[in-house]
Amino acid sequence: MLDDATALHLANRWGFGPAPADLPRIKQLGFDGFLAEQLNGNPANLPAALVAQLKAIPSFGKNTFELSREFWWRLMPGAGNGKQPGMREHNKLLKMVTRGIADQARTARLARAVGSPHQLHEALVEFWFNHFNIYQKHGENRVWIGAYEDEAIRPHTLGKFSDLLLATAKHPAMLNYLNNDQNVAPGSVPAGGYGGGKKKATGINENYAREVMELHTLGVDGGYTQGDVVALAHILTGWRVGVLREAGHGGDGGLEREKGGFRFDARHHDPTTQTLLGRRFSGNSIEEGEAALLMLARHPSTAKHVSFKLAQFFVADEPPPALVADMSRMFARTDGDIKSVVRTMFESRVFRDPENFGKKFKTPYRYVVSTARVTGMKHTDVEPLAEALKRLGQPLYDCGTPDGYACTESAWLDSDAMLRRISFAVSVAKGEFAAAHPGTGPSSAADPDQLMALLGAGFSAKTRAALAQTSRDKRAAAILGSPEFMRC
Repeated sequence: MLDDATALHLANRWGFGPAPADLPRIKQLGFDGFLAEQLNGNPANLPAALVAQLKAIPSFGKNTFELSREFWWRLMPGAGNGKQPGMREHNKLLKMVTRGIADQARTARLARAVGSPHQLHEALVEFWFNHFNIYQKHGENRVWIGAYEDEAIRPHTLGKFSDLLLATAKHPAMLNYLNNDQNVAPGSVPAGGYGGGKKKATGINENYAREVMELHTLGVDGGYTQGDVVALAHILTGWRVGVLREAGHGGDGGLEREKGGFRFDARHHDPTTQTLLGRRFSGNSIEEGEAALLMLARHPSTAKHVSFKLAQFFVADEPPPALVADMSRMFARTDGDIKSVVRTMFESRVFRDPENFGKKFKTPYRYVVSTARVTGMKHTDVEPLAEALKRLGQPLYDCGTPDGYACTESAWLDSDAMLRRISFAVSVAKGEFAAAHPGTGPSSAADPDQLMALLGAGFSAKTRAALAQTSRDKRAAAILGSPEFMRC
């Protein structure tokens, strides 16, 4: 059996901290048993109550075509909905509806983060979403954000990196966010433009090509040049967001309806020969772009860049170079098998060294979710946590830059942030975040004895002594606001 400190370390790093019944089970499973459980579980197998909650969310499980049809294009003026609202009325209605869809996506994410037993999967969802970040307030992403996570990120968290890369590259939300839907052969303008003529693509757009090399694969020092960016942009021309009905058909005033999905448009692809990282590409098929992305996925610089970021997220802000090298070799040996790379990291001596326990400063997201779990908050009560994340500086799906939210202490630790966290801890300790359920009476405050039983192994002797001097009615807040709980 594991000791208390190691069990707490695994719960903190492989997920979002222990729920009330977790540590005895983790100790009994042992390191190898718990690791096998987390690496080999089926994230689709969720508790029945959590499944029921997700299915009750109106937008959950809908693909991008369905979301466009039901929550986006039907609201546009002249879209066949029998209404001709003024622009002010239309914008107000559109904002109201799309905000509701984004709220639903946040609820689905937080409910799974709090209530899923597949905690490593949920931690990797946070990691990979930030690695392949998109901004939810960018155009149709206001309704596509949840579908992007469910279709492009979640199925591949422990699969092949190349599959993850291609899934994100082809998803309408990424095509939209980094403008590759506007990337067409020079002088080419698709009939009807894009989005009812609002976005006219007239040539090469380098945004996605640049970010896929700088952020998603090779890294900023990965050995590519501006010429490679331009070449990749040409190779990826014609990668567009699909539509079920083309613009100008059906008397809809030129509007593209039921927009979503991916399609390769050969009419607007540039077939001329390009040289990317010394390799020549040409042709007029989707295979050209896929081959280019697969080459990037298998590049040694990608192995190093992705391994460093994983180690930074799970091990230390400045991970040991030897660990990154070991992970990079496994990445290359297994053709980017994420499960193998992650296993190498977790089985390393540095990850298991007690000297590294409790050294990572929690992001606001990790802090909020771990608080919910350790206090036994029900997954049905998570909606207020989205507002708490806004106050703590990390609103879900709201990072406007392609690099996503950082996971390092320097990004999140400052005096103002600490005060906001302490205020959040006090509110949770008083029971202000847990909703009262029918027949259960008012929400109850967090139990300090339960918190100490779960977290005590992570507290220093000095903190234990200070907590012992704190009055019982304030002890839960002191525990949740302690420096040790803010780390993992």
